[in-house]
Amino acid sequence: MSGFYSKTLKISIPAALAAIFLFLALPAEAKEPNDPNYALQSAMWRQINAPAAWDVSTGSDEVIVAMIDTGPDTKHPDLAANIWVNTDEIPGNDRDDDNNGYVDDVNGWNFVENNNNPRPKIVLGSDDDEEAVNHGTLVAGLVGALGDNGRNGVGLNWKIKIMPLRAMNNLGSGSYGDIVKAINYAIANGASVISLSVVGENTDAEVKVALRRAYDKGIVVVAAAGNEGKNDEGDLDSFPLYPICLDRGDKENWLLGATAVDATDRLASFAGYGSCVDLAAPGKNIFSIQYSDPFTGYLDDFGGGWQGTSFAAPIIAGAAALVKSVNPEWQAPEIIKALLSTADDLEPLNPFFVGRLGYGRLNVGRAVEKALAEKIARENVHQFYFSGSRVYLDYPLAKKTVYLGDAGGLISFLSKGDVNADGRDEVAVLSRLKSGYGIVVLTDNGQTLAEFVLPRLAPRFVPSGIQLADNEIKVMTKEKNKKQVVSYYFDLSGQAISHFVIPSGP
Repeated sequence: MSGFYSKTLKISIPAALAAIFLFLALPAEAKEPNDPNYALQSAMWRQINAPAAWDVSTGSDEVIVAMIDTGPDTKHPDLAANIWVNTDEIPGNDRDDDNNGYVDDVNGWNFVENNNNPRPKIVLGSDDDEEAVNHGTLVAGLVGALGDNGRNGVGLNWKIKIMPLRAMNNLGSGSYGDIVKAINYAIANGASVISLSVVGENTDAEVKVALRRAYDKGIVVVAAAGNEGKNDEGDLDSFPLYPICLDRGDKENWLLGATAVDATDRLASFAGYGSCVDLAAPGKNIFSIQYSDPFTGYLDDFGGGWQGTSFAAPIIAGAAALVKSVNPEWQAPEIIKALLSTADDLEPLNPFFVGRLGYGRLNVGRAVEKALAEKIARENVHQFYFSGSRVYLDYPLAKKTVYLGDAGGLISFLSKGDVNADGRDEVAVLSRLKSGYGIVVLTDNGQTLAEFVLPRLAPRFVPSGIQLADNEIKVMTKEKNKKQVVSYYFDLSGQAISHFVIPSGP
């Protein structure tokens, strides 16, 4: 088998000291869960602005993340409820109910031992690698350990569906053939994100074809940059690793390459860098849930001191899932663009790696806010409602309500369009006031962009509609006897630009 699993490193720190330090670092206004070990994770989650993201969304069980790894502890009490279930399969009947080639694949598949249990199996007296055994649980926990349930810590998504796909054994190695099978399984079973904390020195055409097909199906693929920096081989342009470098040289950036930074946003000493890297995330002194089985000596279901780009990758994969939960219609290109365009600049803190750390360090809070703003812009959800004699325009997604005026004698015309060329639709409302007519233009989240009273019209003319165009507002009026129509044009300050008379007949 081709080995392509980059082993994690582990450092020991005084847990009590870390807990005190990280607890003091928590902002009072942040949305924080009640999980007892969250204090050990809070610095990591704050570094990527996760609390701001959690104010918008804590995840969705409609989003599926395929974890191609050594397999998670599917029985872990802080993960079990978030494990994906194949509802087309009847458990335990020894049949392939959904005809996908896998019998009783209720919770994913084990491609190493070729069975339906992706949870690592420990054989007493074996030479299993403890880090490899824990690895699948650690990365799954970063993506989606249950949050606010009073147990252990949290994942970036408190609610999610983790699809366990075991493609590496308890020694941390596997074959590209199994990776390809796992990718194809993820595609066929509705994954939105694929997380790959695996690296190898040799490229593989079948892996590239499978991953590219995943992207073309709308799936975000995240791959780790490897831990060769400590060996002076972290320059991926000189020493490429795979699958992270599979899209190197392609015109389209279809694979998210993940490297690791420390708590100060400096490139971790072990982390890979170069043109294959797109985004960075914390990868040093990481705490997460661990494989737990007291009968085989795995006693700690939560632990830390872990480090490696293996952990940056699932954090970025989890961020992609969180963005997807906010804007479900987005596919891989839109999600990737949101993550990259909202990243924080790393170059001032990493002068020796200018242009070699991708777009910067993940800022999931900003990415989620961008996803929400664009969802609001696309849907432009609004509705009129009355409260007594008052009329309001309500924006449910933006949680904003705008008072339009009194209902008595109110005549309103509603239109939307991109008046200020910002790529988003604004809403214009033309309303009758006590004396004359008023216009208000609102942005996609309910902010007032323009508000003015129309100049007095000739008594025989009444407004008949409103339209938004580039940098101008068009008000259509008609003569009461319907023999003439006049269109007036105003700028956003209410200044009249021009008018146009349309005769309606002899």
